Amino acid sequence: MSADQSERLIQAIDSLEALARVCTPAEAAREFDSADLQTFWREWPHASVWAGNLWRELNKDLEQPAIERQDRDLDEVGGSG
Repeated sequence: MSADQSERLIQAIDSLEALARVCTPAEAAREFDSADLQTFWREWPHASVWAGNLWRELNKDLEQPAIERQDRDLDEVGGSG
């Protein structure tokens, strides 16, 4: 994945969070332009499925419990001497 794609993802999340802070879903349904709402209605299912699948991929890392590191030479122990 390119840095540009990563940047676009972060910008999209930031934009949606900023909108959610200033406008409730009920306000959006009442006040947004009907063309914008139709675009949301048409596009959101695909975006939602994609985001849900990404969430599940990332969540796989959390399914396995943490294990103890095997390489003791990498462990750092606070100041001696």
